[in-house]
Amino acid sequence: MAERELYPDGEQRRRIMDFIMAAGQTLLEVFRVEQTMEIMAASFHLREFHVYVLTNGIFASAGTAEMSEVRNVPTRTTHLGRVAAVNQLSRQIASGEVDTIDEAETRLARARCIPFPKDWVQIAAGMGGAFCFALIFGGDLKAGLAAAAAGVAANAYLLFCGRRGVGGGFRTISTAALITLCCILGCGLLGTESSHAIIGTLMILTPGIAFTMGIRDFVQGDYLSGTIRMIDALLIAASIAIGTGLVLRLY
Repeated sequence: MAERELYPDGEQRRRIMDFIMAAGQTLLEVFRVEQTMEIMAASFHLREFHVYVLTNGIFASAGTAEMSEVRNVPTRTTHLGRVAAVNQLSRQIASGEVDTIDEAETRLARARCIPFPKDWVQIAAGMGGAFCFALIFGGDLKAGLAAAAAGVAANAYLLFCGRRGVGGGFRTISTAALITLCCILGCGLLGTESSHAIIGTLMILTPGIAFTMGIRDFVQGDYLSGTIRMIDALLIAASIAIGTGLVLRLY
């Protein structure tokens, strides 16, 4: 196994810096980004590395600030497969299994290209999730079937919005409205109460990751990132309430 350079030259330091920033960008939504980036920098002997991470941006410097980089990370859907792959790569870098920047860059590029599940898988997941949540919240089998149909419609609509680049706020409001309408119509046809179907299907829209990570940031004393995540979660919840309330009011 080749030994890493203790004092990499300027070009090598720049490549290491770019690699670490790209890895941090992939991990940003759900993982301990700062700690992972610092471990990678130490493993590649990038001295005086300092990083500050927000929910949509990364600020880093190395070598007594002789090299710095800021990277904007727009809001996007979290891909846990990519997160797991980059996390595994960071452990292999720290242990010496990946010992060159060339190999690390290749592995990172491969991890960042892991595709999302196929459309039918996402639609089936929405159907199954809505059905199970409706039963968990006290609905009967008819309510579960109505929720499953609403879950299929909701996930198909979300996939359509993703391809068309529809904005997050409008997309959440319109999806919640669609779910409520489908549940009301479905439960009306099946002759059962619609409330359990509605709340069960709306669970697929709830911002669980943002809320959980916001609480974690508060506990760790990172109040700025925690506030941003909590505001994001509250805005999503408000959008869900607006879409649902609008249809219920009209109904």
